[in-house]
Amino acid sequence: MTMDDVSPRACRALRRFVIAAGLALAMVGAALAQDDGAGSQRLAPRMPEGDFVGPREVVELDGRLIFSAYNARHGLELWRADPASGSAALAVDIRPGWRSSGPSWLTRLGAHVYFAADDGEHGIELWRSDGTPNGTALVADVRRGPGDSTPSYFVVYAGWLWFVADDGEHGFELWKTDGSAASTQIVKDLRPGPQGANPRQLTVVGDRLFFTATTDDNGHELWVIDHPNAAPRLVKDIREGREDATPQHLTVVASSLFFVADDGIHGLELWKSDGTARGTTLVKDIRPGRDGGRPAYLTALGNRLLFAAQDERGNELWASDGTADGTRLVKDIRAGAASSQPSFITAWGDAVYFAATEDARSVQLWKSDGTEQGTIALTNANDTPGGPSPARLARGDGVLLFAATDPAHGHELWQSDGTPGGTRLVQDLIAGPADSFPDRFVVVRQGTVFVALDAYGNERLWLRTGAAVRLIGDPLPEKVR
Repeated sequence: MTMDDVSPRACRALRRFVIAAGLALAMVGAALAQDDGAGSQRLAPRMPEGDFVGPREVVELDGRLIFSAYNARHGLELWRADPASGSAALAVDIRPGWRSSGPSWLTRLGAHVYFAADDGEHGIELWRSDGTPNGTALVADVRRGPGDSTPSYFVVYAGWLWFVADDGEHGFELWKTDGSAASTQIVKDLRPGPQGANPRQLTVVGDRLFFTATTDDNGHELWVIDHPNAAPRLVKDIREGREDATPQHLTVVASSLFFVADDGIHGLELWKSDGTARGTTLVKDIRPGRDGGRPAYLTALGNRLLFAAQDERGNELWASDGTADGTRLVKDIRAGAASSQPSFITAWGDAVYFAATEDARSVQLWKSDGTEQGTIALTNANDTPGGPSPARLARGDGVLLFAATDPAHGHELWQSDGTPGGTRLVQDLIAGPADSFPDRFVVVRQGTVFVALDAYGNERLWLRTGAAVRLIGDPLPEKVR
């Protein structure tokens, strides 16, 4: 479940809980590392100053990698790495000592990476960094004092950083900044009072910025900003009145926005919008009735949308050109009423790739160009009992990368060039049937970085360049966290 699946009215409390829980866990772990009690001293000495585990949210900045990671002495802080040399170092200890600042929502804008962090004095606020201590600073104390404004949902639009925050007076509302304290401002108080409108799913489509928000009169609906200086406006009250249409899975296809919503009549179905009320329409009632087709994994492929949806033939792969007639089942992979359950749909090149099952025995990697004849399996059910169960598909540097399983190697890094013969294991990072669980793929100049376990179960940062995979940072001799 993601934050976008949560009821808007529960979002605010849940957002604060998740961030606070993550910080608390990091603080507890680090506290144990520093404890002088018997049996609790080993963690800090085993983890040198320059080593890290648990990397997350990698952003490339002028050839360097900026990310958050954990060290027993520093907690969860901001790190930098040189993918060319494989070296890594703490960028800055925003909250000195083992108590974490917990950088999150790392987003590049210009020469800086922006993020939310807690320095122990101002609460969770907006920061930026160029990867050096001198170039790291608090942008603005949105909620003055030690309270948290909890910035989130960062997006770059028209050269500004747009985000959601709570200044303690207006609740969670939409804000923007050009990187200076003076420019940091609330865009509009959409829902006056401390509850806030809880904007989220900020999505740029051409010159417009779409998002979802909750108001007392309209519930949770689709909103838009037509240009950077325009006031936000409701696009359409899809579910008329105070009930929530709950727009979700906002996806850009050419100059249109596709999304899933419930108008109170058709259930969760596929919609599109050009930013006007007239141009915001139900694309097709895929599964008539209140249950709806429940489209998921919306993915742009050229001028078309591919996605998974449910009708009397089960949950299968669909395609849409934005019209009712042009929205159709691509292929009934698991024939009949049973579902093939397409998942992890990812566009690469002129096709989408996804995991699906033809039967109840195995999950295979599939490829589709949006036509029935162009939808084929790239792995064979006879090769691996249960199938490779591909997951976490991502565009790599020249190939499709994903995590998959076979009995001899466990859950490891695989790649595909779009052919059955070119779909194979890249490297068994943990020799034998143990699992490294590759995840969080990011394409950079030197190749593709990702997170996976080492032989001791430490979550580390890796770089794939061509056929080679190597560790970023120094090897660790044992499990440290």
